[in-house]
Amino acid sequence: MKKEYPGFPMRFAHTGVTQFAPENSPEAFQKAAELGFEGIELDIQRSGDGEIIVTHNGDMGYMTFEEHRDVLRDMTAEQIKAFDIPYRNALKLKYPPYPWTEHAGGRRMIVPPDYHEDRVTHLITMPEFDAWLATVDYPLTVEVEFKCTGMCERMDEILAKSENVSQYILFSGNWEVLEEMQEHYRRKGKPEGLRLGANIRFLNERTMEFVRRSDLYEVGLNDGAFTKADVDLLAEMGIKVFSNLGDYPEWWAQICDMGVTGFKTNYPDAFTEWWMQRQA
Repeated sequence: MKKEYPGFPMRFAHTGVTQFAPENSPEAFQKAAELGFEGIELDIQRSGDGEIIVTHNGDMGYMTFEEHRDVLRDMTAEQIKAFDIPYRNALKLKYPPYPWTEHAGGRRMIVPPDYHEDRVTHLITMPEFDAWLATVDYPLTVEVEFKCTGMCERMDEILAKSENVSQYILFSGNWEVLEEMQEHYRRKGKPEGLRLGANIRFLNERTMEFVRRSDLYEVGLNDGAFTKADVDLLAEMGIKVFSNLGDYPEWWAQICDMGVTGFKTNYPDAFTEWWMQRQA
């Protein structure tokens, strides 16, 4: 049995290791680095004072599990960082669900009545994440998903001071953001080493038209929505394929056989265990 994972496909811990800490938290990212995963995927939003915040949604209730009406665009970065983000109910289950229920449970963990968890964490800014990334002792690749428009200029300021530019892939699954991002870097040029991606999910006439006219290192495609022929076609165009989740063994086998470059997963530990067993 092989003792070490060869790094292909690259395992991207989706919002960090969320069996260990809340999604997009520094603790979830730190665990991914400690376990040696090849990549991390994270989400970013914009605060009212123009800072980039590492989080998925534009409201605080999503992370606090409370009825907060506060939205990020109405708060400063310091106000946002002051919110306690509880661990309770935020952790994902250890093992992946069946494919047809993959998204049904959302991000919350079903806990027994006597479960006690008092730990909290806090949201961080993109400059704070970048400073942490500089401390990781191997070239961890980071997919940064833009969840709203209007962040390219601030991201450029952050990257201008960063020593980690070549580790980042900037992307989005929002078409307005994707067009903004492509236009921005066509006009201004990319920092040396920076890569761009697009979560297009499916290959069709519309998405392929976008792919052909865009500067892309990779595209994200949904599980079951592409074949090895699609992977080969995109490879001929110099574009790599990253699989969006698909957290079940049948799909894991397919992405390994198809030569997919990266795999965004909510269960990197479970995938690695499955992969090791497959090699035995």
